Amino acid sequence: MNRRHGMLLGLVALLGAGHHAFSALTLVEKGTSDAVIVTPAQASPSQRYAAEEFQRFTQRMTGALLPIQDDSAPLPEKAILLGVTRYTRTLLGNDPDMRQLGDDGFMLKTRGTCLLIVGSPVRGTLYGVYEVLERYGGCRWYSSWFSVIPRHETWTLPDIDDTQIPAFVMREPFWYDMFQGDFAARCRANGNRMQLDEKHGGKIRFGAGLFVHTFYRLMPPSEFFADHPEYYSEINGKRTAERAQLCLTNPDVVRILSERLLERIRRDPGAKLYSVSQNDCHGECTCPACRAIDEREGSHAGSLINFVNQVAANVEKEFPDVWIETLAYQYTRTPPKTIRPRHNVVPRLCTIECDFSLPLNVSTYPQDRRFVKDIEGWSALTDKLYIWDYTTNFAHYLGPHPNFPCLQGNVKFFRDNHVVGLFEQGAYQGRHAEFAELRAWILAKLLWNPDADVEALTTDFMQGYYGKAAPLVRRYFDRLQAVGQPEDVIITIWGPPTARYFTDEFFESSLELWRQAEELVRDDPQRLYNVRMSSLPVYYALLCRLKPPTTTHVFRNERFEPDDKGGPYTTLAKEFMTRFDEGKNIRLAENAARHDAFLNRLRALTTGYDTLHLEGTGLVANVCAQLGGRICRLATKGGKNVIDPSFGVDVVNAQSGYLDADESIFSVKAKGPNAATLTHSVRHRTTEERHIDLGPKGLRLESVFTSRKMSDQTVRPVFRAALDLGEGAAVAMRIGKGPWKTVVAARDQVLCFAALPGKDLAGKTVTIASPVTKRAVQLAVPAMPTERLQVVCDVRHQRILALLLFPARTLAAGASCSTSLVMRPLGSLDDVPTVAVPTSHEASRIVVEDCLFSIG
Repeated sequence: MNRRHGMLLGLVALLGAGHHAFSALTLVEKGTSDAVIVTPAQASPSQRYAAEEFQRFTQRMTGALLPIQDDSAPLPEKAILLGVTRYTRTLLGNDPDMRQLGDDGFMLKTRGTCLLIVGSPVRGTLYGVYEVLERYGGCRWYSSWFSVIPRHETWTLPDIDDTQIPAFVMREPFWYDMFQGDFAARCRANGNRMQLDEKHGGKIRFGAGLFVHTFYRLMPPSEFFADHPEYYSEINGKRTAERAQLCLTNPDVVRILSERLLERIRRDPGAKLYSVSQNDCHGECTCPACRAIDEREGSHAGSLINFVNQVAANVEKEFPDVWIETLAYQYTRTPPKTIRPRHNVVPRLCTIECDFSLPLNVSTYPQDRRFVKDIEGWSALTDKLYIWDYTTNFAHYLGPHPNFPCLQGNVKFFRDNHVVGLFEQGAYQGRHAEFAELRAWILAKLLWNPDADVEALTTDFMQGYYGKAAPLVRRYFDRLQAVGQPEDVIITIWGPPTARYFTDEFFESSLELWRQAEELVRDDPQRLYNVRMSSLPVYYALLCRLKPPTTTHVFRNERFEPDDKGGPYTTLAKEFMTRFDEGKNIRLAENAARHDAFLNRLRALTTGYDTLHLEGTGLVANVCAQLGGRICRLATKGGKNVIDPSFGVDVVNAQSGYLDADESIFSVKAKGPNAATLTHSVRHRTTEERHIDLGPKGLRLESVFTSRKMSDQTVRPVFRAALDLGEGAAVAMRIGKGPWKTVVAARDQVLCFAALPGKDLAGKTVTIASPVTKRAVQLAVPAMPTERLQVVCDVRHQRILALLLFPARTLAAGASCSTSLVMRPLGSLDDVPTVAVPTSHEASRIVVEDCLFSIG
């Protein structure tokens, strides 16, 4: 029987000649074999690797080591022939149709005592080998680290006549584990991101680093905008490059971008695809010329395809086989009315707005209906469509995401609408996302054959990957998918575990299921690991749904330790972090800040934070990267810490007069025993780089703010310090050797304010001291404009807050500004005026305080 797609897997390996009406081929009998693997004399690297893989896994299954030879030798009596050998035509009776098979398809046939695995020297032969090992040998590669290779004393093949050609030319299950080359090849994934080298037959790739959102990579505003703003979007009558696009009707843009694209292709000519695609934002050009095309075509795709067609025509003159990919994404997703993509242009539609509870063409969700209309429109315009589909929850990689009921239906729908390349974006930044291994494996099978039996595949994976725990895992899996099936449930790619369709009871009962599943595989270390990692989403969901306790930290032994009495949240957090650390390389969300913030909150409750110790010139200091990059200790060696570590010392960027108190997470790198550099970036805004060093004059802190925006932005640096001088109700300060200014609060006050004018501070030293304990610190203010030094007696927390405010500065795109000062502990000063701190407010005055929120 000849068929386009054979079922990829059988649940039981087909063994023994007596089970088949046709002649069977015994490759190994009782651990021995007289079969030989035969390759073409001029075998490609992937065909030689295919022979090695067949040899390797046959030996692991049966113990028999099959020899490998090329077809320059006589045909062995029993042979496995790979690719097109000099014996293939004779055994088949005709020449195989290699054009029909393409790069990836293969034909499997038994002829007497020979097995023919016919495929191209690119990847087809290798894929055919994996089909034999998987379907007829029972080999399963469920992940890059976990496979099931059965043992067979005897391995017999039935009569085989099977031809398979993949449904999609480019197949990319974009999940982290699938990037590993050997695993990707065994799953027949050939996409751009897979680490497939020569032995795997390579891949279909995007060249020259041009994968997606390439407008500004090809024409950077930093290079062109100042002199040629007309190259970029006109929005509301003004040209801008800030979160914008190119002007697609400007002939110079067509010319420059074509020239630059051709330069890149010449440097990297081996790729099939090069992306000329819009930035990842709106900001489309609305100049009269662009608007005229878009209005005529009923879509912003009109000006886009008109532009890309011109670029593709320029490329084709030199590279006729290259395809130019572009996005039909968000504002360009609706197809144009009359403009057709050229034959070498590949539009890629994106499903980002859709509901993923049901297949697109089944769902009644308005965005899904619009997407179906759009893809059908594009399908009428071209026979080359790519799809960027979304198969995970990007805000919560670990969040339960019941989208399995839509996967097969969507893949079938794409196949039926001229889609030649399918990119299934998943949790690509780390392993063990919610059912990541199962999704990646099933998607790989569906991208090869959309009609595969998904129920059989799911059962196969569950039994192999979870072993004895499979029934309980399957029960949880089925319950979870049912959550997404009611008509009013919408599954988006950002939905939180707190969504209304989830309940506390669901997660609490699910946690018990996972605990029971874990017990069932307690004596099976590999599958125990699989169960523990797969249970993480339930712990994560419960942590998202519970209110975290308020956490305080005690700074001792040079680290911040949680001062927490425990409770349900902390217990869950500890268990989650144990599994998280066990799994390694797990990512919680696509956004790094979200990932870091969640882990930071859990570590605050469970383990606390280490600090970086600096020492030099008689001083010691500590820095905590996880708590806003704060300096939490400064002292003379053997002396007292002059910093209140619960607030610390730092520099922030104040916007519009308000202080940004976000405790961001910094990366920190020691620069020797007495220096360090800390870095933190705010998306679309700034990067802050802090340089800290201990020198003869004290602790020097320099902060450099660099703009990440494409247009001007305002930066307003503020130095903040919480000082522990042994008393918080009174402060004395002076500039240089000038007179002391003293402020005293009462014990029952909360805050008391004082300030020094900025015009007197530039280039001067300021001493801040306690008039009660006489302990003091000195600040060396930089010789630059300064607004004021604001000092606050924080009576409630027994600390002195010092804020040095600098004027706002305007930064152009990519520009930087720096602020530096030096802080030095002085010990005790005898000349500080002595004051008495009153117990209560004086009757002659009224103190009005607000401690709940800032009003100025």
